[in-house]
Amino acid sequence: MSFSCHRQHGPADVKSKTGIPLETSIEDLKSYFSPRVIGGENTPEGYAPHMVAILVGDEVIRLILCGGSLVKSNLVMTAAHCLTDFHVAGGLTHLFHAVVGSNNWNTGGIRVEFQNYHMHPEWDPVLIKNDIGFLCLTKKVELSKHLQLAVLNFDFVGVEASSVTGWGWVAQWALMPFHLQVLEVTTLSPEDCVERVLEASSIWWPNAPHVDPTIEICTLHSTGRGLCFGDSGSALMSKETGTQIGIASWAFTCARGVPDMYARISGFKDYIQSIMELY
Repeated sequence: MSFSCHRQHGPADVKSKTGIPLETSIEDLKSYFSPRVIGGENTPEGYAPHMVAILVGDEVIRLILCGGSLVKSNLVMTAAHCLTDFHVAGGLTHLFHAVVGSNNWNTGGIRVEFQNYHMHPEWDPVLIKNDIGFLCLTKKVELSKHLQLAVLNFDFVGVEASSVTGWGWVAQWALMPFHLQVLEVTTLSPEDCVERVLEASSIWWPNAPHVDPTIEICTLHSTGRGLCFGDSGSALMSKETGTQIGIASWAFTCARGVPDMYARISGFKDYIQSIMELY
């Protein structure tokens, strides 16, 4: 049975918790969050048909804010921080929309509108924890060869060959690409993840959030290949099973050869299922 999204507000006072003013522009907000794929490759048409490009703007000028994955025909899963500052009086802005069914967000595909959203009730913008949320479409989309649902993996993943796709920047200060990029990465063991993040924190970010392996998962490739602006919310996929195991959450300075962080799908099984059961 279809169920309309109920309205769910984000944090009541974003500025007091994060130092980010509510009136901060979209361009300025990009400096706080939004990883991108650097060092990836163009995807063939029809690759990653679960991917959703979350955009803001009109048909003349628009920007990609985040990625997401289609988990029901009227439900998109993304990062909670992608939702925090893009609402008016508790609802989504009229310019907030998405493109599905195409690897090129600027041409082709299907434009979809959002009705409402769910943000994890324990989303913490300071520690960047519980970084998961959902966007409800105004109507169901019709699935096709180029538009499919992501299959979620609720098993705990250790070291595994994986891939991440997104439309974020492909080089420092470069324009965001229109075409979907893919980068092959390796997930780290919880112990390796914690150790490497501590090492990176001493160099790149002294106050970096601590790692909680029960709800987070690290990936690593090499210097010059990793996440930065534009790919938050994008899906981390297991190459072995073709299932989604993570949601792009945060990164150190771009592609420095240190771990990138994702919300771990298995760590949010109850929450994810509770939202999906509404639809």
